[in-house]
Amino acid sequence: MMNSEQSNCTRMNQSQSLIKIGLLSLCFLLFVTACVDQQPTKKTAIWPVSSYNFGGMQEMTVEEQIALLRLSGYDGLILRVATPANFQVLPDFLAEADKYDDFKVHAAFVRYNFDDTAMRERWVEVVDQIANKEVQLWVIFGKKVDGYDEVFIEKKLREINSYSIERGVEVILYPHSSTYYESVEEALPMVDRINSPNLQTAVHLYHEIRAGNGHRMHEVIRNASGKLGAVTLAGADSVADYSSPLARDTSTIKPLGRGTFDVKGFVETLNQVEYQGVIGVMNFSIKEDPTIYLPRSKEILDDYLQKE
Repeated sequence: MMNSEQSNCTRMNQSQSLIKIGLLSLCFLLFVTACVDQQPTKKTAIWPVSSYNFGGMQEMTVEEQIALLRLSGYDGLILRVATPANFQVLPDFLAEADKYDDFKVHAAFVRYNFDDTAMRERWVEVVDQIANKEVQLWVIFGKKVDGYDEVFIEKKLREINSYSIERGVEVILYPHSSTYYESVEEALPMVDRINSPNLQTAVHLYHEIRAGNGHRMHEVIRNASGKLGAVTLAGADSVADYSSPLARDTSTIKPLGRGTFDVKGFVETLNQVEYQGVIGVMNFSIKEDPTIYLPRSKEILDDYLQKE
């Protein structure tokens, strides 16, 4: 049998061993922590990401569209409100989005076609529906028509903006190919002239490429940065193909990751000018299955948003 002196020695040796193990574990932990601290950390630009509800989504119910976008990682939706059918379904989109804390309708866009006296003032009802919901109103002035000029547009845009201010709705002057304002630099003078903090404009990558600005997008973004309230993008070629209307659309609107234009560089410039707002992903005319291209585009955009 072990005497008491031997027993004490054994316990002392065991305690010393435990202390050594503890010290070694602590040293290892400190070493690992130091190594982790030395690794570069990645930051994500804090931009909500939205999607238009085109590209096959229009065949789905309101509930299915929002469910797909949420499942694909999007934060919101951009809605076209140009037809009576669009207008009728707008309350359904707003109500469905209100069910979720992580999803919202970011914008509703209308088109003011000068010669369409029956529909062009529908913006009033749209503003009434989105009032105080943090939904932007995007306004496209349509194709040029004789008798409608900058004087008319300024008066109408001031009216739209004043009405919207009273209802808590921010207004974005939306440049669009084949309309009165085809690029953001064409729209900027009007925004500057009205000079309201509630009125801004937007850069839509595909419309800028169609306007011939693909080679100078970094300059365009910097020129617009002080009045930039919205940005949308898509995969695109650097030069639009105008051989047909379809070619124009498909050359400038692709799923992200397709096309020759450097979309990642476009996003990096937005970071540099400290853009604050929503990033919209355009999917007009995309024929692929939205359950495939939507999550893939979001994953690619998330990668673009990573910066050291």
